[in-house]
Amino acid sequence: MTGGKWYGRRWGLLVALWAGLWLCSGCASLCTKHLTLYRDTQTKGLPTSSQALLLTNPDLARAVAPGANLPAGLPWALKQPAYEADFYLLSLDAVDGQPVYQGLCLDTTTTDSLEVHPGSRRLAVRLELFGPWGQEKVKETVTLDLVPGRVYFLYPGSEGLGNRQLVLKVQYLDLAYDAGVRTRVQDWNRQHQPARTITD
Repeated sequence: MTGGKWYGRRWGLLVALWAGLWLCSGCASLCTKHLTLYRDTQTKGLPTSSQALLLTNPDLARAVAPGANLPAGLPWALKQPAYEADFYLLSLDAVDGQPVYQGLCLDTTTTDSLEVHPGSRRLAVRLELFGPWGQEKVKETVTLDLVPGRVYFLYPGSEGLGNRQLVLKVQYLDLAYDAGVRTRVQDWNRQHQPARTITD
């Protein structure tokens, strides 16, 4: 191989390496662009009165509806290297077979608040259990009949947790889903989940 060809090939490899690093940095930046409120379609700007709101995080539900009488149960799991007691996460991963729309990120996060079209909707639900014994995931598909303008809190029933099973329970929160509730959800997510930065 002549010196010119070797130099050209080395230069091409350097350009390819630089392009790869640039693309990776671009992907990383995309992962700071989750929606502040996930939804079942990419369509934006829909009035809250025509939608239903699903919540799975009890801390978020209490922030949105301070007077709500939520069921006692396991605490919501925060990220930590080990768990000395039992915790859980409940994520709404898909609606009618389509993944939840989270925004511009290439990765996905736990869907603990979701704005959806009302009616009979088929939800893919993922329960993650954490404890000193380790971690376990349980997935189920359920069908819910949702009413426009209502807020729902979804949680795992205690009768299934002992056997590491998901028995999904639904509680109606005593408030209408309006623009003020949507804003409270977005503000809470923006404060507690910094990766959520897009409001549309």
